[in-house]
Amino acid sequence: MARPSKMRGISRIDSKNTHGWYVRVYANGGVFCSKLYSDRLYGGKDKALESAIKYRDHNQEVADKYKRQGRNPNRKPLYKRAPKNNTTGQVGVNEVKAILNGREVHYFQATWSENGEPQSKKFYISKKRSREKAMKEAIAYRQKMEKIVLKKFKAYVKEIEKKERDRIRLMNKEKM
Repeated sequence: MARPSKMRGISRIDSKNTHGWYVRVYANGGVFCSKLYSDRLYGGKDKALESAIKYRDHNQEVADKYKRQGRNPNRKPLYKRAPKNNTTGQVGVNEVKAILNGREVHYFQATWSENGEPQSKKFYISKKRSREKAMKEAIAYRQKMEKIVLKKFKAYVKEIEKKERDRIRLMNKEKM
């Protein structure tokens, strides 16, 4: 059964210690924002639901605006910290040992994201390329791609800011 549009993105939580409405707004393939509206803090079940609906509607408008423009310009294009399981000490570079077509392969992989799509390049360890050389090449390649992605990101943010300034300027002209 389809959820009524009034309740789209809103769920009820009634557990031992939590009672309220949980709101999720989706955009660009993921959760854009979320919030819990507690019955106790918002003056009862009905008032909490009213607040949750207002929050959802407002943030859905914002999310739709970002959908039209592409991605959220406040979201940075690259991670700055390596995950806990990173063994190389370099963000976006990982070491892989695997069995491929019945033979063991060992390589370093540089990873990054362009336009929301994951990208990678492998640097295999072989007789001609030592482990250290493969790791250095992977790190250097990742740094090169970081510069390219950040340059594109800055140009994208400038474009979005210009469109927003133009939109505001047009709205102000219409008011006069």
